[in-house]
Amino acid sequence: GPGHRFALERDGVEILVDPAAGRYHGPALLKPLAGLAAAEFTAEDLGPEPEDWDTRAAAIGPAQPLSRLLWFAALQAGNGELLPGFDPGARYQLLKWPQTEREFPRHFRIATVMMRGAARLEEIAATTGVPLEEVVDFVNANLATGFARPEQPETPAPAAPRQGLFGRLRGR
Repeated sequence: GPGHRFALERDGVEILVDPAAGRYHGPALLKPLAGLAAAEFTAEDLGPEPEDWDTRAAAIGPAQPLSRLLWFAALQAGNGELLPGFDPGARYQLLKWPQTEREFPRHFRIATVMMRGAARLEEIAATTGVPLEEVVDFVNANLATGFARPEQPETPAPAAPRQGLFGRLRGR
């Protein structure tokens, strides 16, 4: 079925993915997964569940949250461009502190600035001294995992109806 466990391999790097459990087994570091994250996969690539799953999983490494893999794939996906459907001119904010990876030391600086409040991508880059493309990639990764969102523009409150429920009930 669609939720079955499967193995993926690219450039000699293998991961085992368990969608139902929300986990994967793979290298502790993310950068070795760049080839996997950038690759296009079809349903045929997934194949059947490996019979030697437990042996292979133990050899590859401990289970890690699938959200970490999603975060890294989204980090790679935009190549410095905001993911489709998001406005490059909008202000972006972090809703909660994300998992920052030691492999990406500048992300800590970006997260610190974004936790202070919504800001434009260029402002974040200028404040942190991090190249804009790297800021955009970080924002993409956190949009994909639900840690960031564009600031909602202030919309004027709708005019209150002349008579609310209380008034109607009282007016009977």
